[in-house]
Parts: sequence; C-alpha cells; structure tokens
Amino acid sequence: PPMCMMWADRFAALPLYFMKFHGGSDVDDVIDAMEYATYVHDVEHIILDNMQFMITRNSGGGSFDKFDMQDIAVEKFRKFATERNVHVTLVVHPRKEEEFSKLDISSIYGSAKATQEADSVLILQNDGKRKYVEVKKNRFDGTLGWCPLYFQHSSGRYSEIPDTGVIQKNSPSPIRSASTSTNLSPATPRRIVAPPLPPQQTIKATVKANSSLDRWKGINQ
Repeated sequence: PPMCMMWADRFAALPLYFMKFHGGSDVDDVIDAMEYATYVHDVEHIILDNMQFMITRNSGGGSFDKFDMQDIAVEKFRKFATERNVHVTLVVHPRKEEEFSKLDISSIYGSAKATQEADSVLILQNDGKRKYVEVKKNRFDGTLGWCPLYFQHSSGRYSEIPDTGVIQKNSPSPIRSASTSTNLSPATPRRIVAPPLPPQQTIKATVKANSSLDRWKGINQ
C-alpha cells in the first residue's frame, strides 16, 4: 500500500544500520563489522543484543568455557569502544531469579567482568505491577536513580510519561530526582491546573507580589 511505502521510505532515511548476524557468531567477525560501520558510516553508538545469544555457537558445551568466552568478548568490546571512541551498549540477560524479584548487579549472567568493564549499568526491573529502568552504576559522576516506564497504547512504545488514555494503578510518579533514595512506593501522578485569572486580577496579583518582594528586599538591606 502507498502508506506502508511512505513509512518505509521515511524509516530508510534514518541514520540506522543493521549488522547481518543471526545466532551464534564469532566475536572477531562482529568487531570487524563494527569497525567497518564506524569507518564508512561514522557510527557512534552500537547496540549488541544479546551477549548469551551471540556466543552460544562456540561455547564448547562447558560452563567454564562459556563464561571464559564471555569475558574475552567483553574485553574486546571494551577495547574497541575505548580506541574508536564509540558508545557500545551490550545487552546481557540476568540469571535465573525468582519471578518479579528485584535484580541487582550480581544478578547479571556470567562473571563480574561485564559489570566491571562497563561505564554504566542499567537494569530493566519488573515487580509485577510496574516496569522501570534503574541505574545501578555510573562511572561518570556516580549519580544513581530510576525512571518509570509506561506503555503507550497509541504508539506501542514505552515512555516515562503515563499514557493519558489509560488510568494505571500502582504506578510511581513520573517526576523523581535521580539522587533520591530508591524507595519505590506506588503513587498516582496528579496534575493540578489553575484556571486563568481575569486581566484585572492578574495585574493586582502582580502588584501585590512586587510589593511583597520590595518589603523582603528592605528586610535584607
């Protein structure tokens, strides 16, 4: 249909490039494709999804060999990001945990090398009532926090802004400082909109506010 072709052309105009890998792949082949993308297309952000799926073919069947290969892959990706000045986002699945339990850095599958080499660690949390992204490591300035995720039915995407067409229960407030504690108590976001004042009342309120400000300045002096 013409509508589908129109959206396909608009999507093709975006600066997005996809690597032709599926299933288990050699890490060196992936890095070669990454080097080509950075050199030819000036790519600055690469997303690898996911670590376990990529190294399963040459794991050798042993758990030690699999973890050892993962450490080698993480080390190569870290070196590539540093030398090429490229941001590499590596998706790593968690270990087998209890359903709806809160995940931590120790919950990430494999050894600790993936989180040690990373500059930042973001974990997608799901406690059964809401989803949110939690920053567990930030090497830049150490600021940690979390951001709620709301499903937008109109676009089929997740956003930090609640869907205005659907009332969600037990959802956290969308306004939260990243430096506050990580107490995730449910709260319903509220919006208070004051009615506009008539022109005369607006002028009176402005004059009154200015007079109060002058008195405050006089006290400070």
